[in-house]
Amino acid sequence: MLEQFVLQLRKVARRTGLDDFELLLTLSTSIDVRIENREITIQLKRDIFSGSLRILKKSRLGFVPFTEPSPALLELGIRSALSQAQPAPFNSFAVIDGKTPSTVAFDPEVAKLLNTPAQIKDIARDMMQRTWETGRVETLEGMLHLSQETRLFTTMHSSRPVIAERTAFSAFAEVNTRDFDFVAGRKLPELVQVTQLAESVARNLPATESDPETEGLKGKTIPAILDPVFTEEMLRRLVAEHLYASTVQEGMSRYQLENQIMSPLITLSDDATMPFGESTFPVDDEGTPARRNLIVKDGILKQFLYDRTAAVRENRESTGNGRHRPVLIEEEHEAPVRCTINDILIEPGTTPLYEMIRQIEHGLLIKVLLGFHTANRTTGDFANTLYFGRIIRHGELTDLPAAGRWSVIGNALELMRKIRLASKETKATGSAVLPWLLTELTVG
Repeated sequence: MLEQFVLQLRKVARRTGLDDFELLLTLSTSIDVRIENREITIQLKRDIFSGSLRILKKSRLGFVPFTEPSPALLELGIRSALSQAQPAPFNSFAVIDGKTPSTVAFDPEVAKLLNTPAQIKDIARDMMQRTWETGRVETLEGMLHLSQETRLFTTMHSSRPVIAERTAFSAFAEVNTRDFDFVAGRKLPELVQVTQLAESVARNLPATESDPETEGLKGKTIPAILDPVFTEEMLRRLVAEHLYASTVQEGMSRYQLENQIMSPLITLSDDATMPFGESTFPVDDEGTPARRNLIVKDGILKQFLYDRTAAVRENRESTGNGRHRPVLIEEEHEAPVRCTINDILIEPGTTPLYEMIRQIEHGLLIKVLLGFHTANRTTGDFANTLYFGRIIRHGELTDLPAAGRWSVIGNALELMRKIRLASKETKATGSAVLPWLLTELTVG
């Protein structure tokens, strides 16, 4: 179906006089199984089609997002986009030469399970029952998500499109609105990891909570361990903005090449080739071959990340970071191409996590800050309420932070400079593989 649509698009391109086009298509099927307390619901979405088309004509660039495989509607969209086209930063799109290496992002076990909804529902039911049997549950929310998609990329002058099959699996569980856990990736995990997910959260949930006044920490700067969930959000929302060449060209980045921008303990890479990674695909959304970029080595900034527009401004090659990155309520196919970090990797340290915790007399483990999307992307500053985490007391994880009572103040760029330890263990979030990091934050 997708390749047939490309042939139809070529005819439309000739009729509308396009000089070039760049096309990204997806066709997906997914199942979502929701757990709400003792209720389970299942939703199937089959053969969901979406596309993003960029067009060039007479050195002007237009963009057409669409969700129907209709050449007639697409032609109307192209003519409308041409009437609003802006000066193009380049004269042509990439040309795929047919030698692009393949990438691994498809697990037949996920595809097999996707075709047996009753089995997926049984897994969810097992997860739910195990959790309620602990006797420690007031509320339970969970989700199992499975999907399979065909993804196609091509340009007008490429001899053939790049096509890859990709799968995805994730399971999420939140207990009493006080803690959660998940597994995520493109491969099917051991199912026992899924069925025991919420049960493990329930059994490890402290029965007590405490506030900053009781702990004597209000207004103090204290040790803080950053959970990989928080670290990824901080890197994507705040730190990565200063790693994009487009931000540098606008004079907004706080970083300079070969400067010490992070702790010497941090070696950070961007990767679109990692087997079964979220970003894994032979090319980015502009046709640049996928690659792994070493961004920071031992705390030293080694390179910025480029999409084609930023690269053309400096007469250099893209680093493979041109992506249709949604902002706010955009869907992927609606989003323009933006410079975007791919899967994020930080090399682990040598200190076990339990030893990191044992070294802290009084501190916090930070997992989720409420409203972190309001943080200042320009400066990296944030001041948010601690939503999920733990209090560390006398070298042990103890109470839950009292809901709404902990305000945490920091600066993402400074936090990464002040990393004192990185854990030996890592967590795969689906789009990152990160260790736990020890730094310091201020309690408001």
